[in-house]
Order: sequence, then C-alpha cells, then structure tokens
Amino acid sequence: MISAQDLIFLLQGVPTTLSISLISFAMGFIVGMPIAMIRQLSRSFELSTVLEGYDKVMRGVPVLVIMLFLHFGLAGLVPLFRDPFISAVVALGLRSGAFQSQIFRSAMNSVGRDQMMAAISLGMTRAQAFRHIIVPQAFIVALPGLGSEIALLIKDSSYSFVLGVLDLAKYSDILRAATRSFIYPYLLAALIYVAMTFPVANYLDRWGSKLKTKYGLR
Repeated sequence: MISAQDLIFLLQGVPTTLSISLISFAMGFIVGMPIAMIRQLSRSFELSTVLEGYDKVMRGVPVLVIMLFLHFGLAGLVPLFRDPFISAVVALGLRSGAFQSQIFRSAMNSVGRDQMMAAISLGMTRAQAFRHIIVPQAFIVALPGLGSEIALLIKDSSYSFVLGVLDLAKYSDILRAATRSFIYPYLLAALIYVAMTFPVANYLDRWGSKLKTKYGLR
C-alpha cells in the first residue's frame, strides 16, 4: 500500500509538471494568437500556406517525437536543447501553438462577419476591428477550449519523463521501482493528474459560459 510518505514523495514532481505545462501554454499563446490573427487578416497565399503547414505538422506529429527530436537531434546544433526541461517545454509549446491557433480561429469565426462590416463602416481598418472588437469577444468564446488545452498540456507533460525530467510521471516510476508495485504508484499519480486537470478545465468552462451570457455571445 502507498503511505503518506509515498504521497509526499510523488507530490515533489507536481511543481515541475505544472511549470512545464504553464510555460508551454504561455508559449503556445504567444505563437497561436498571432498565427490565428495573421491567417484571418493576411491576403498572402504564401504566408497562409506556411502557417497552415505549421499547424498541420505540429498537430500531426506526436509531441513525444518532437521532444526526442529536439533533445537528441537538434541538441548538437542548439546546445540549449541539451536541457531536457527546455526541450519538453519547447516541444509542448510549439504543439500548443498550433492547437491554440485553431481554437482562436474558430472563436474569431464564430463572432461573425457582421461586426467586422459594422466596424469598417464606422471607419475602422480591418486590423483595428480585429484588435478592438473581434479579438476581445473571441477570447471569451475560446475560454472553454483553452481550458481543455491546459488540461491536455498537464497530461502530455508526462512524456518529459522519457528525457529524464523529474516530473510527476518520473517520480511515480521511481516509486514503482522502489516499492516494486506496478499498481499503486501509477494509480495515485493518475489521481493527482485528474486533481490538477479537472478544476482548471471546469473553471474556465464555467467562466467562459458566464461571460458569454453576460455579453450576449451565445
């Protein structure tokens, strides 16, 4: 059986797991939001093709493969990737950027063209209309999807233990080796992952629903 001491041991991996998840989410936001806006505003076929290709590649390649490619492949050219934590964060951040760009594009499209046309008729440029009217509303619409993305990043951060990162998954594997139990360490780790993911996704979903009702976006 797992003791309180074992639980405390596992919890040591939670800060690293959350750090990887939140930093990669922030990186994904920095990458994803501009991509979504550019794809909505740009009339350049070449630029749209490049960004669409990025989305398809990042969403189509398993994040573990990206981590391994960065840490064991590009590390020889980019010494920064010798750090397994950085490799994990960048891999998850790049993948999250692709998913978040789709979340924001879908949210922007849901706001409707009528508001864009009304803004232009009032003298705004397309860029101004996006910045002041479309994006603020799209962010509210995107909240449930962003909650799901954070939950997904928390779960997928577990792949980083393959690189040697001391996250929750790695600590559970160490505990498995120490206790020679293949059930309780992983079961307890699974419950901790649920405890981390469910509240975030549930809160952003509820918050997003309240804001949609408040601003008439339903």
